[in-house]
Amino acid sequence: MATAVEIAAAESRPLADLEMDSVLAVEAAWGRRAHGRKPQTIPEFLDAVAAVHARYALRREWLRTHPQGVAS
Repeated sequence: MATAVEIAAAESRPLADLEMDSVLAVEAAWGRRAHGRKPQTIPEFLDAVAAVHARYALRREWLRTHPQGVAS
């Protein structure tokens, strides 16, 4: 579970950076599975990367339609 400091740090980072971190995590998992019993196939890898991009596209759309006010 993330701590309050980790959550605050993640919220201050640009969404594109968080998206790239997620893609890199998928790549790292793919690298680990490459040497396991059931290696990930290329279509599975591409589906996982596409899912990351889709998740962040939905987040961007939500942020666009729900403007965040600045706390005073």
